[in-house]
Amino acid sequence: MRTITSICLLFFCLVNYAQSTDEKLAAQFYENGEYEKAEGLYKQLHKQNRNSIYIYENYLNTLLALKEQKDAEKLVEKQIKENPSRLNNQVDLGYVYLQFDEKEKADRYFDKLIKENVSDRNTVLILAQSFERRTLSDRAIQTYEQGIKKQGVIAFHEQLLASYRNKNNTKDLTELALEVIQADGNTFEYVTRVLDIVYEDETASTYLQQRTLLYAQKHPSSQIFDELLLEVFLQQKKYTAALRQVKSLDKRNNNNGQRVLQLASLCVQNEQYNTAIEGYEYIIGLGKSYPNFLPAQQGLINSLYLKTTKSIQPNKEEVGLLIDKINLLVGANGTNYNTAASLYRLAELHVFYNDNLGAGVNILESIIETPRLQSTFIAECKLLLGDADLMQGNVWDAMLMYGQVDKQFKEDALGQEAKFKNAKLSYYEGDFDWAKSQLDILKTATTQLISNNAIELALLIQDNTGLDTTEDAMKEYAAAEFYLFQNNIAKCSEILNLLPFKYPEHTLNDEIFYLKARVQEKQGNYEEANKLYTAVYEKYGEDILADNALYRSAIITLQVLKEPVKARELFEKIVLEYNSSLFVVEARKNYFALKEGRSIEDGFFNGITN
Repeated sequence: MRTITSICLLFFCLVNYAQSTDEKLAAQFYENGEYEKAEGLYKQLHKQNRNSIYIYENYLNTLLALKEQKDAEKLVEKQIKENPSRLNNQVDLGYVYLQFDEKEKADRYFDKLIKENVSDRNTVLILAQSFERRTLSDRAIQTYEQGIKKQGVIAFHEQLLASYRNKNNTKDLTELALEVIQADGNTFEYVTRVLDIVYEDETASTYLQQRTLLYAQKHPSSQIFDELLLEVFLQQKKYTAALRQVKSLDKRNNNNGQRVLQLASLCVQNEQYNTAIEGYEYIIGLGKSYPNFLPAQQGLINSLYLKTTKSIQPNKEEVGLLIDKINLLVGANGTNYNTAASLYRLAELHVFYNDNLGAGVNILESIIETPRLQSTFIAECKLLLGDADLMQGNVWDAMLMYGQVDKQFKEDALGQEAKFKNAKLSYYEGDFDWAKSQLDILKTATTQLISNNAIELALLIQDNTGLDTTEDAMKEYAAAEFYLFQNNIAKCSEILNLLPFKYPEHTLNDEIFYLKARVQEKQGNYEEANKLYTAVYEKYGEDILADNALYRSAIITLQVLKEPVKARELFEKIVLEYNSSLFVVEARKNYFALKEGRSIEDGFFNGITN
């Protein structure tokens, strides 16, 4: 008996081994595209193991590759007969029809198959997956659609939304999204995430807006569509419309201006200052008793400051009115933690726009002594105080302020900014070796602005020193820059006018043109400034200040000369010819805004070293 058992076991092992070997060989033929050789092996393997899905799949695909329609149909029909509940096999039969151009037959078959299998949730999911397996995504979508008709929109909303999204079918995606939100408001966050592709196409985005507005009108008691409409406006960057919407929601829900405050802050981040101002004024209008009254006042001041000072022509009257607003705020609330940010803006106004350095210094010193302020904010105050000291000619005091911040925030962006300011101070003083040693460290700064400014100043020093033993020309030019920083236009102009005559063979010509343009700009002579900027990028297009000059020229052309077409051309020139420039991002944004006929609320000089 033991012997018989051993023989049977041996036979079984030999059969399994042979089958395993044949399976490997068949798979090799199949992978190599040798379907004739694979067919015979798979036919035999399928007879031996009819439950192997792997063998069945490869066998069927082999028959299809060999165009053996009858054998393929016969194979699938047998599988269906043996496993009638396995929907994969039933889909395979229709798939076989399609492979042999029997589309009408396949369509009738699939329609019937879907109709008969949409009453049960699991069945719908399996059938749709079976279609996806054969890359029949339209049939999978049809399955979900029919399933929704039978079981409700929530039953398969995730699957169908994902399918529409994958097909980039924005219209059906929009319609289904609205139906889903109407059926179940808890789906809002998921649906809004899925809708992200809609905003990539202007037509699709507009359609979503129109349909959402219609749903909101049809269902006035439901707030969900008002929320969706707000989301649409935000995604479209239609901040004015978004503000109208959020004000309405704020009133309806008695939010005390909280959501308006959040939106106004978002508008500031996106440089939409007029809309931000409107939002803050709405909150202030609610009255002093509301909890967001003071934050709105502070936000208003910040927005007004940014709007006023980022313009190429800061309005003196607006500056004065803003100073008065801040003084009223501080007068009503005192110098404390809550008013520190507004006081900082007041100090900036006095230092850079009101020619009142003493007032700016006093304000900054009082802020620094204010309790509970964050160390980073105090550091920012010290940097500004250092600037004010330097403008007054108090070089050592400025160096002390910069040094304190550098030491405290050595590896931080604030510390790097402080180090750059100290390096710039050394440059003003004519200590080029020390300045360059600090700038070399800053070339790898974490912030692009500091890194680019460091590289730019280092190159300026490198390109214009060593040409004479005394470096007198470069020292005089640096002194002219210092005078401009101090708003001493007369002294700056005097040096610039003499430099070309004193050092006719020197390489500072482009820098002199650029600084002369800056002088004209400071004096409000924008047309003359523009001529000089144009000379810089036309005559010295390969030099380090060419992109700076081009960007300033573009802004002047847009804001002062009111020539948007010409400005657009200049922005495009930056994008195409100076793609590593610090200004390329803003230039690209402005270019497309002008091309699309959108207004540019503000001009920006971010990144240009003063």
